[in-house]
Parts: sequence; C-alpha cells; structure tokens
Amino acid sequence: MRQNSNVIVVGAGIGGLAAALGLLRAGQKVRVYEQVTELGEVGAGLSITPNAGKALVELGLRDALERIGSRPPAGTIRHYATGEILVRLAQDQTADRYGMPLFHVHRADLHAALVEAVRAMDPQCLQVGCGVIAVDTRADGVTLELRDGSRAEADWLVGADGIHSVTRAALFGPDRPNFTGYLAYRGLVPGEIVPPDLLDPPLCLTVGPRRLLMRYPLRRGSLVNIVAIAQRTAWTEEGWSVSATREELLEEFADFEPHARRLLELVPPEKLFKWGLFDRDPLPTWTRGRATLLGDAAHAMPPFTGQGAVMALEDAAVLGRAAAAGTTPDDVLQRYEKARHPRVTAALVMSRARALTYFAADPAQQVQALSDGMAELRTLYDYDAGSVAV
Repeated sequence: MRQNSNVIVVGAGIGGLAAALGLLRAGQKVRVYEQVTELGEVGAGLSITPNAGKALVELGLRDALERIGSRPPAGTIRHYATGEILVRLAQDQTADRYGMPLFHVHRADLHAALVEAVRAMDPQCLQVGCGVIAVDTRADGVTLELRDGSRAEADWLVGADGIHSVTRAALFGPDRPNFTGYLAYRGLVPGEIVPPDLLDPPLCLTVGPRRLLMRYPLRRGSLVNIVAIAQRTAWTEEGWSVSATREELLEEFADFEPHARRLLELVPPEKLFKWGLFDRDPLPTWTRGRATLLGDAAHAMPPFTGQGAVMALEDAAVLGRAAAAGTTPDDVLQRYEKARHPRVTAALVMSRARALTYFAADPAQQVQALSDGMAELRTLYDYDAGSVAV
C-alpha cells in the first residue's frame, strides 16, 4: 500500500498470526488482539499440503517448516476387522508433482514459529488478554470495544477469531455453526513407548463402518499422532480441548483389530481429547465497511479434505500481497476477497461432499471414495498463494 495503514487482527491462532505476519511483511502497522492471556496452541498433527507449504514460503517460513515438519513415510490402508492391507501408499511424491513437499507438523510447533516470526518483526504486535466484545466499522475505519472497557481504533480490521467468531457476528449478525454428524478424537503417544510392530508402517489409515482411524509420526517420530473419527447424532460441548477417556475411545472402536486397539490403549489420558466437527454455510461476502474475515471465521469447513488450516494460511499470504499491491484499505479488502472467496467456497463444498462417501458402511466403498477423493483433492495442490493474481 502506498500509505502504510494501521490494522487490527482479532485472534492469535494460526490464521490470525499468519495474517499479521503477511501484513507486517507488507509494511503495515499491525496489532493482534487475543482474548487469552498466554499464547499457545492446542491440537496435535496438521498436514501441510503443498499449497500450504507455498503459503508459508510466501510468509518467509520455509526454514521453519523444514525444521518443524516431518515428511510422511510410506503407509497402508487397512481393514478394520482383519487388519488386511487394502492399499499400499507409496512414499510421498508431492515435491516432484507440485514443487513443494507434504509435511506433517505439530500445530503447537507451527503456532510457535508464527509467534516468533511476528515478534521478530514487531515485539509489540501481540496483545494478549484483550477480549473483543463489539466491532464498529465505518467508511473510514473501525473501533473495537474490549472486555476491560477500553477501545481500540484502526484503519481496517481482520477477524480471524475462529468458528465462534465475535467479529463475524458483529459484521453479519449471529448464526450457528452446523454440526456435521461426526466426532473426532485426537491423541499423542510418546514414540518411545510404542512397540515397533504397532508402527509397521508408521503411517496407517484403518477404515471401518462409519469410522476412520489415522496414525502418523510427528517430531521425527518422537510422537505418534492419532486421529479417530466416528459418527454422532448430536454434539453440545464447545471447544477443541474437551477431555476424553481411553475407555470411551476403546468402546467406540471395540470391533477394530488388535494392533489398532493396542495403539489406542497407549494414549496418555492427559493427551486425549475430542471435538465435534462443525462447519458454517458460505457467506456471500466476508467484508463490511473496513472489516473482513479470514480462516474459520470466514469459511469453517469439516476436516475431510485436511484443508481448514491450509485455507487460512493461503488467506494470510494473499492478504499480505493484497496489502502490498493495494492503494487504499478498501482496495486491499476488495483484492483479497476477490482472490479468495471462490476458492475457499469450492473447498468447503468439496469437504462437505466427503462426509458420506468417506464414512460408508463397507470398507471397500470407503477405499474407493478415498482414492477418488485424493484425485480431486490434488486439484487444490497446484495453487500458489505467492503468485496468484491479486
């Protein structure tokens, strides 16, 4: 932007931090307001597909990604009851196909790398303990009302405060996220306590009626990430960090073969959580006045394409480039939404479509759906947030 602007980013999750980094690199003055008092990220494994990797390169984090990421090994898809290998998964070839490898990272490691990069550019950028309760957007700027009664003003604003976004509700009115009908368990197992026969191969997807169980290594094998998804008729609890018990996890997967169950038995209770999978209906626009949305606040989607956090990273990289190219805040917001809205809406539709096909009652149907789904998913990987038109 020809004249540097003051920008407020609401939310210091992965999307908000990435947005702040992109805007700082574009020369903007940025303040991130986060309601919690200590920065950190919950969760476990995260797939950084080639399109996400390209976004992180655009944000200057190639070295950090190489440091924190693990390249996925060869793997298998197995039958839930017999353990029979249904499909052998070759060593990842995405670097050759897309010019960027696929990485698995711990969410906390990526979050920490983003915090470090933002603070290196502006030590005062991150403001914690600043819960936002109201947003007033005007033709010439925005005003926030914070929980402590204070106010903050900026030329424009980015709401990156997640699926339960205060910013979204302030801009477009309250709405409710949609429960997808699925529940996910996530757990981390210390690698040193896992017998070698349970990690042969290290990457494995086990398919069973209406359920999926995935495992893969993190942090060079020092952790084993487990994600287990099953159907549910309803979900009322909030948040990513609802504690789960091994007993309920084992009951959910009681008919799975012994190797899979032995691994589930090793999940430390303090490292086992569950969350309901939600999405939101697409908005016709993310922008009102001098405020816009990014990441889950704009386009929360179920994880069946593994692109939720990926889309937030793409958003952030494109937003930074729009800020560098635009002439005014209004021009920046228009460029950003024009570049991003069609893509993420298509990704949301794609992810929703998998909810039924991936969770068929017949494992053979699940394998076919996964194969078809991967072919379609790869159409997303060519996208480069560092070069797409803004």
